[in-house]
Amino acid sequence: MGLYLKNILGYQADTASQLLQVWKATVYLTPLIGAYLADAVMGRFWVILVFSIVYMLGMLGITLVNLIPALKPLAGITPPVGMSATRDIFWAFMYLTALGSGGIKPCVSSFGGDQFKEDSPRERKWRSRFFNFFYAVINIGSLVATTVVVGVQESKGYGIGFGIPTIFFGVAIAAFIFGYKLYVRLPVEGSPFTRIWRVCAGAVAKRKMAAPASPTDLYEPPPDAKKNVQFKMPHTHHMQCLDKAAINTGDIYQVSLTEVEETKAFLGIVPLFMCICIYQMAYDPIFTLLPYPGNVMDRRMGSTEIPASSISFANTFGVLFTVAIYDFIVVPITQKMNRPISMTLRIGLGFVIQIMALVSAALIEMARYKLVQSKGLVAKFNAGGATADAMNPAYTEPMSIWWQFIPYFLTGMSEVFTNIGTMELFYTQVSPGMRSLGTSVYLLTVAVGTYMASALNMLVTVASPNDLWVANNPLFGHYDWYFWLNAAILTAGLGAYVTIARGYKEKPVTGAEQGSETERVQLLSVMTRGPHTE
Repeated sequence: MGLYLKNILGYQADTASQLLQVWKATVYLTPLIGAYLADAVMGRFWVILVFSIVYMLGMLGITLVNLIPALKPLAGITPPVGMSATRDIFWAFMYLTALGSGGIKPCVSSFGGDQFKEDSPRERKWRSRFFNFFYAVINIGSLVATTVVVGVQESKGYGIGFGIPTIFFGVAIAAFIFGYKLYVRLPVEGSPFTRIWRVCAGAVAKRKMAAPASPTDLYEPPPDAKKNVQFKMPHTHHMQCLDKAAINTGDIYQVSLTEVEETKAFLGIVPLFMCICIYQMAYDPIFTLLPYPGNVMDRRMGSTEIPASSISFANTFGVLFTVAIYDFIVVPITQKMNRPISMTLRIGLGFVIQIMALVSAALIEMARYKLVQSKGLVAKFNAGGATADAMNPAYTEPMSIWWQFIPYFLTGMSEVFTNIGTMELFYTQVSPGMRSLGTSVYLLTVAVGTYMASALNMLVTVASPNDLWVANNPLFGHYDWYFWLNAAILTAGLGAYVTIARGYKEKPVTGAEQGSETERVQLLSVMTRGPHTE
């Protein structure tokens, strides 16, 4: 998409990168809306369906912008309505897809996780495997996009290139509706934000009261009483200042022990959230910046030339390879040794691998700049005058784009550890009534991290206006410095994460959390009535 903005819509490289980062951040910010509607109003199934239709309309609009002659942008050619109008319409539909993502992203993975019983050790293992393979399937789709769709866009045009995923997304919506009767659809539990507010307000209002000697003296409604939530959570000994909210006074601030523990669980992941935002910030440059130098590198594969964006398929390979190794080799071995990898350790390993990815990208860029200088490409380009085009084969750098396979592959590996680990942690460590919210908080790390990446990009641009690090012409600039800077920031983030993760304790799993299990149907048992589809 970055190359589309630069080459077709005519943005400068740094501007295209910043616009794409802000849009991407919005994609991961809107899930807060979808999570609230799913947990408090509509339920996950209906939120997924309604927002998928919104997303579909956005995709259809982007496709039409690139098909309708009056709007269609072409490289170096202004469309009849003007480039400004085309850009405005394009971004309107792009942000419509961002809104649609707000209902899809926080609900699809949590909707799948809902199909497994919390109090069953065997189903918890299935659920963990589900998150692994859910992420793997997403990346298979990404692989098809980078190898097939990108090629179609370059050879047949962006109208057809955008049209292909639009059609397939329509098919996906139809398939989702077709499975309506097979799904476990849990009832909504009311607004989690309201419950968090009531717990915090109650704790402040009762702060001067003496805490009961035993947690059993804290208020918990009897089984047959009307309750704000239909599940129970056991007492924990951290954040004990919040326990006072459950002292039984019968006033307007009265909340149950379960609501207090639900709030504790949510607030407990906030420090981890802040560290993971740093990871997401340092994850972003691999995808937003590498395509620019890749576009002027040697892109030959045999007798054909691959699009610069297609090399990102290595990221998908990294994900699929690591998921298979982790799920089928690492997990069984660590379980036999009775030393399973905790979710916090898994996330930290992803930090380390992502630092390696950034360092590899920086080293590749250093080697590329040395070749540019040794081959005299800068002098040759400057001699070409104002009409010189960096895309001209005469300025192609004698360095294979396949070197970029390394940082993309390592980034895919890091995703399996940090992104999947975070997805699972933020789903399992909150209450059953906050699971869409928990997933949206994971997605919010991407939003905040991407906004941070955009801010860093702008700060670097402002700090070096006469010697841009992210130059529009990759023969110039200091892309390597930018990757080194991100590696340094992520290393500091890893130090903060290790400090916080050491003090984090996962919430206990008990049968009390299961809720009304008689209403739940195992997805696996339903699927085994037909052909095996794992």
